[in-house]
Amino acid sequence: MYEVTIEHPTVAGKTFTAKDGGELRTLIYGVARAQGAAPANDSDLVAEVGAVRSRADIEGVGLIEVYDLKVKVQPVEYESDYACQGHESLYAGLGETVTCDGSCVPRPRFNRDDLLRLAAALDDEDLDETGGCGACGLAAEQMCADCGRCNCSRHDSCRRPTVEPQPARQ
Repeated sequence: MYEVTIEHPTVAGKTFTAKDGGELRTLIYGVARAQGAAPANDSDLVAEVGAVRSRADIEGVGLIEVYDLKVKVQPVEYESDYACQGHESLYAGLGETVTCDGSCVPRPRFNRDDLLRLAAALDDEDLDETGGCGACGLAAEQMCADCGRCNCSRHDSCRRPTVEPQPARQ
């Protein structure tokens, strides 16, 4: 089992878990797809995921760059800390509670909602970097023709420019 951290403000401070190499590969493919890029060669990415997994197992941490984002992979020290789903205690007769006392908290898995949230945040960043507005989803050329501002602002005093009639095509 691995702890996975994606270095991006949208998921900052959130650690995901991957129970094996398959889930780790799915997570990394998701990070690639969130950036709008499918891996060019699946076998190369599979090899990279295997290498980062080996680094994590041997060195304690593995880093992989997935296009513009970095993903940090660390092995889980105590897998039992992540296994709780409200399980019954095996030691209930020895003074333990019948069910988990909440001391073991499962980490979230990277799911579809996380993928969509990351993809939307990356899209908003792209709009902001190119002169658009990520908050309202406008590209630079879609800003108000009168004042140049986006839909986040009021446009009560803006006037729509008049369109000059185009000559008829023959």
